[in-house]
Amino acid sequence: MGIKLLIISFILISFAFSFLYIPTHLTMPNLRNFRPTKPFILPEPGKPYPVSFAYLISGSKGDAPKLKRLLLSLYHPGNHYLIHMDYDATEAEHKEIAEFVSSDPTFFQIGNVWVVGKPNLVTYRGPTMLANTLHAMSMLLRIAKWDWFINLSASDYPLVTQDDLIHAFSDLPKDLNFIQHTSHLGWKLQKGLQNRRGTTNGHILFPKVHLIDIGKDGIPSSHKPEEVAAG
Repeated sequence: MGIKLLIISFILISFAFSFLYIPTHLTMPNLRNFRPTKPFILPEPGKPYPVSFAYLISGSKGDAPKLKRLLLSLYHPGNHYLIHMDYDATEAEHKEIAEFVSSDPTFFQIGNVWVVGKPNLVTYRGPTMLANTLHAMSMLLRIAKWDWFINLSASDYPLVTQDDLIHAFSDLPKDLNFIQHTSHLGWKLQKGLQNRRGTTNGHILFPKVHLIDIGKDGIPSSHKPEEVAAG
């Protein structure tokens, strides 16, 4: 009687565990055949990247192909990306971007790309554009840890690699705002004039010699002011 009860208990427990295993197994994508198109510079185990950027990539009607191209050219596992297709984009375009992000094995594995589910109306000549940017900053502050925020449209395209950008910003104070970076990378070989310049509240800032500002507010923006602005 005792042996029969033990066998029945074992069968029931095995049956219960099979129900827990099967759904998990069916919902996990097969990543074995995936190979990245280019190698990433991965950090040492337990050591994060020196800096991290948070990107807002905005698009409108007809921008889906350009938005996908920009995201692929900007992508880096150490950064964070929020995609917003505005209210003028068609339902098919919203679905296309959502499926593009959700079906990419790298985005799935790293988990650092998000799509805004409820689009905002953006006029690009009024307060709605600023409101949308602040909303994106607020969302990114809640879901990720980053150092600088960069706001781009689907029509933009990077002139430097993300590894070069991370390297260039790795020794800058994290509270600098409106920093500009040129595409001339000779500084990597010759330690001459720094090619970075930054302003805070419109004033020229010289944290090191050779830091020069030309008076134009650029990007990216530092983390701290956005925490106050986004509330």
